[in-house]
Amino acid sequence: MKLREIVKEDKDEILKIYDEYINAELTKGIDRFEGIRNFEHLGNMNFEEWYQELENNKNKDKISNGYSTQTTYLVIDNNVIIGVLNARWEKVMTLMLFGGLIGYSIRPKYRGKGYANEMLKLGLEKFKEKNINEIPISCKDFNIASKKVIEKNNGIFERQYYNEDEGYNYLIYTIKV
Repeated sequence: MKLREIVKEDKDEILKIYDEYINAELTKGIDRFEGIRNFEHLGNMNFEEWYQELENNKNKDKISNGYSTQTTYLVIDNNVIIGVLNARWEKVMTLMLFGGLIGYSIRPKYRGKGYANEMLKLGLEKFKEKNINEIPISCKDFNIASKKVIEKNNGIFERQYYNEDEGYNYLIYTIKV
């Protein structure tokens, strides 16, 4: 498996992935774009606008105050896109409170096959390359699959946070690389 940034030539496959997420059966309390919020924006803009937004998200001068620069990666195994990983590079307040620096999602048709553990390991390597050695990461308390992935990757439980707006408890971990 490997991580690769999204390029314009991924358009057709990205649109297929988006449709997969839109048509996937939901797990109660977990929304379609959990972990990869920027994919949600594809429903409100064309691919070119969305791609430009991804590019803008990499540049501190092009994002709103209080937001972190970020890079969105495709997770590829044997030339097949298995999922998406989002790395946020700054420890801004919202991310420190309950969002974390890393979000990931396995495409619905590849879930339950053990890809998430390897995906998170690859994402953690990106942080290590940037000398970010403590990575906050979170999941909803009932998202048992994500909780197991975080803990398998040496996530240290820090605290629980209740998000009143969403009505959910988040488990906040730190992973040291």
